[in-house]
Amino acid sequence: MVEAGSAARRGRPRSEAARSAVLTAAAELALEGGPAAATVEAIAKRAHVSRTTIYKWWPSAASIVLEGLLDAVRASITRPSGSTSVQALVHHVSSLNAILADPAVGPLLRNVIAASTSDPAIERAVLDQWIAPRRAAVAVTLREAVDRGELPGDVDIEVAVDALVSPPYYRLVLGMPPLAAEAVDRLVETVWSGCRH
Repeated sequence: MVEAGSAARRGRPRSEAARSAVLTAAAELALEGGPAAATVEAIAKRAHVSRTTIYKWWPSAASIVLEGLLDAVRASITRPSGSTSVQALVHHVSSLNAILADPAVGPLLRNVIAASTSDPAIERAVLDQWIAPRRAAVAVTLREAVDRGELPGDVDIEVAVDALVSPPYYRLVLGMPPLAAEAVDRLVETVWSGCRH
């Protein structure tokens, strides 16, 4: 989460109460009317903060929406305590699949992703506030498996991450049904087996 949450941005540290109000307002507006409804002006009005305050902490409205969504589903990228590597990967993929299958969140993310193709600020927000943190969580699990000798040292972590997280997005963007739980298990098993050989 490079820009929106960076301590390097100018000004005083963010008030957690104001941050929470802004993120909540952005999420509510986006879920009510789509990403176009979550403008900086509308977010500021609902959160009772100034637009200057928002721009001091976030580069765009999209970055606020995506940071709020990531905050709301933080547990989905947190490895369950005591889980095996395979169980942790199933957790990551099934959680992502469930988020994208949510009738409110899925379409919102699909619209934001579509808008990112023509708006560099939204594209940056999607990468920094949503894609990068989720990819990093899966990559950490795979690297830990390598460190424990469960996977060979020459496994291509980035390719494995692509193979694991791409199917839920592919289905979302193309309007296909989300993966069934059994399909998530098979996907993880297939990728895991491929990484071991």
